[in-house]
Amino acid sequence: MKRDEAMKPRVRERKLAFVNFNQLRSFYAVAQEMSFTRAAQLLHIGQPTLTVQVKQLEENYGVELFIRSPKGLQLSDVGKALFAIARQVFELEEQAVDLLCSTGEAVSGSLRVGTVGPFFVMKLLAKFAQRYPLVQVSIDSDNSDGVLRKILDSTTDVAITGNIVDDARLYSRHLGAHEILVFVNSGHPWAQLDSIKLAQLDGQKMILRERGSMTRTAFEKELTQHRVTPKVVMEVSRDAVREAVLEGLGIGVVSQAEYRPHDNLHVMRVADFPSFTHSYVVCLRSRRFAKAISAFVELAESGM
Repeated sequence: MKRDEAMKPRVRERKLAFVNFNQLRSFYAVAQEMSFTRAAQLLHIGQPTLTVQVKQLEENYGVELFIRSPKGLQLSDVGKALFAIARQVFELEEQAVDLLCSTGEAVSGSLRVGTVGPFFVMKLLAKFAQRYPLVQVSIDSDNSDGVLRKILDSTTDVAITGNIVDDARLYSRHLGAHEILVFVNSGHPWAQLDSIKLAQLDGQKMILRERGSMTRTAFEKELTQHRVTPKVVMEVSRDAVREAVLEGLGIGVVSQAEYRPHDNLHVMRVADFPSFTHSYVVCLRSRRFAKAISAFVELAESGM
């Protein structure tokens, strides 16, 4: 050996990290379903094969991923940590498949749409169904906080919501602003008015949305700023607010985009200090260009 070669520092070979992908997929399916039986059905493989793959993964690394007890199956601490990593792996796999399938094919498949109000998004969905008839759409309604949580959990693909958060994982685009209206039963003393002043709500019986609703958040901000304190008699869901107002139990508030007229309801503006909700289309940034999601986002951003 030459002297100068002998003087060179030896470069330590770095082994490539490796995990058996089939074993990891089997673990991920069981962790998702918390059942070996349902996981095997999900992956279309026999349960004995699935069980062996998970057991081999545990034995290969000397870890316990699941705690098996008479009460059922639970993830160990290591299992919980691996599940979080595996979720990212298989989300990236889905993104890769979307990319590879995105050229030269019609938009098809399924799309899970979250919304803060089904009637608010129906026109958009009707247009989407007309333009992309091969896509099977399902709808899940929740408040803004719930919608965003489901996007981040990947249980919803894309959503129209009233709120966004500062999260690098999310893609969002502002669609519009919507005035918040006050509405009463047709027998209410205000039923002949076109508008009221915010101060008139002080001490009045009001029915508000549940916490997490952006309509409630925006309206309460205006009330607090101007020191107006209504008497909140109920905190209920959007549809329940409408029914309670119909029964004359109090005054309700609703975003203009979500108001549904009724012969026994009368709607008014708050003339002096109006408040607004906003609408956004939102999805995971990593899935922004999946075909069905991209088609929906672009349709929403175009204003239909």
